[in-house]
Amino acid sequence: MKMNRKKILVVEDDWRISTALTIRLDAAGYHVLTAANGFEGLQRAVDGGPDLIIMDIWMPVGLGFSVAQRLQMLGLQKIPVIFITGSKLEGLKKAAVALGAAAFFEKPYDAAQLLQTVDQLLQAADREDIHRSSTPAR
Repeated sequence: MKMNRKKILVVEDDWRISTALTIRLDAAGYHVLTAANGFEGLQRAVDGGPDLIIMDIWMPVGLGFSVAQRLQMLGLQKIPVIFITGSKLEGLKKAAVALGAAAFFEKPYDAAQLLQTVDQLLQAADREDIHRSSTPAR
């Protein structure tokens, strides 16, 4: 078992998708936190300190976009957010990007591509942290 595994919060109201994501991410070596709605997702994000969030857009008790806005208001905008949605509404991707989404996937999504995106975002965040900690303060 890896020590200091990266934490990923999955905020998804469809238990089948949440379970599938949890199994895949856990098998890839990540520690997975889950939430079934926006309110619970916001609580877990604040309390659990995830390194990345995968969040559905359309959920009961807090839409994904509302949760992302609240995270920003709480100063947690540095946590990369990947939005997933089954909706085909025009403009959702544009709205997600405007909110600072790190990535956007439509359901059904390619699970391998989603995992690759998670890996890339976490590696980029690690590089940014290393750069920040090695830059002398002025």
